[in-house]
Amino acid sequence: MLSYIFKRLLALIPTVAVPMVMLFILLRLTPGDPAAVILGEEATAADIANLRQEMGLNDPLWLQFIAWLGRMIRFDFGESIFLRTAVSDSVLAAAGVTAQLAVLALLVAVLIGPLLGAIAASTKSRSLDKAMVIGSAVGIATPTFWLAILMVLVFGVMLRWLPVAGYVPPTTDFGQFLRFMALPAVALGVLEAATLFRYSRNGVLDAKHQPFVTTARAQGLAERTITGQYVFRSALVPVVTVVGLSMASLLGGAVVTENVFSLPGLGKLLLTAVDRRDYPLIEGCIFFIAIIFVLVNLLVDVVCAFLDPRIRLDIKD
Repeated sequence: MLSYIFKRLLALIPTVAVPMVMLFILLRLTPGDPAAVILGEEATAADIANLRQEMGLNDPLWLQFIAWLGRMIRFDFGESIFLRTAVSDSVLAAAGVTAQLAVLALLVAVLIGPLLGAIAASTKSRSLDKAMVIGSAVGIATPTFWLAILMVLVFGVMLRWLPVAGYVPPTTDFGQFLRFMALPAVALGVLEAATLFRYSRNGVLDAKHQPFVTTARAQGLAERTITGQYVFRSALVPVVTVVGLSMASLLGGAVVTENVFSLPGLGKLLLTAVDRRDYPLIEGCIFFIAIIFVLVNLLVDVVCAFLDPRIRLDIKD
């Protein structure tokens, strides 16, 4: 187990390095002058030339890459060109808001999806099962932005139950924090719950027909014991895997959701950086997201090994 974790941590280097190199190339090949975009229409030619020199855009591409690579090795992302603050500070501050949104949305998804999936797989009512399956299909096909806008219209504008924009830190007022985060967290979590529902339902149905369940019934164990200790535990393995993969969907959905609800998170920061062609800030955001993906996937593999003893993570040479 420890050797596997160590090898996965070593694999983090190329896994993160490849998208970062691709990002460097794509940013430099994108049409347009970043200095002109950053300074705006009223900038003079001298101002644009000075900023290009400051950003190193006048150097050959290979020389820019060497300088960029040296900064990446030192984890030095420099200063945001537009915000005039350290990239690491800006990214970490925004990532905290996104992490809070992702945790709340994941909590909503985990509380709803697997529970309804287990109910659908265990119920004897075919009409209830079909209704839940149809509902999950609708949820999977629903765009995040559409549900977010619909919730703003219904719960914020028409009913006036919850605020539709803004953010209050939990350390300032936890109650207000939950009020401001309720709509975006539910908008993200409900759609992820539809995916978790499908995997949990299929996992329970598949586990019921496994040989170990037949053996447990032959030994006279109660059906409740078999379901609780064997079926649900086996069905949790694919669900845990999907929960890990859902982090990608949550971070991707957060880009849209944070803009709809004006949350100062990583998604909104990344879109602002792209719009203003702020190279250091874009690179810092993408680097942080890549690190999160790798660590979440590693955590999912380790958790699955504890849930299912048949899984062997140790790699034999």
